[in-house]
Amino acid sequence: MEANRLQRNYYFSRTMSTCAIHDGLVYAADLAGVLHCLDADTGKKQWEHNTESQNWISPYYVDGKVYLGTDGKSVFVFQHGRQKKLLAEVEMEGKVRVAPVAAGGVLYLTTENKLYAIANDR
Repeated sequence: MEANRLQRNYYFSRTMSTCAIHDGLVYAADLAGVLHCLDADTGKKQWEHNTESQNWISPYYVDGKVYLGTDGKSVFVFQHGRQKKLLAEVEMEGKVRVAPVAAGGVLYLTTENKLYAIANDR
């Protein structure tokens, strides 16, 4: 009976963040470190990615990409869409516990002790 109580029948575990929603897709991250992509109308799972590290922040959508930072000192960058496409995993010097923000053509990323401003030189 104890084993039955521990079985889980849900899409994702508890979360400390909000969702990112764009173009009919919902991106939701759980505390266990899994990013889920769901159909906004049906709730049907499109894909998921295990970052293998705790996640305390919200996924962030900008310019056709979804960003997710983790306690494992990484920022994951995915192509927006119904098919999972991991574009990059960027190693940072500290835990990433604040969602990125884009303004004026610059992407701002914050770790526990540094602020990064990333711009395209085009």
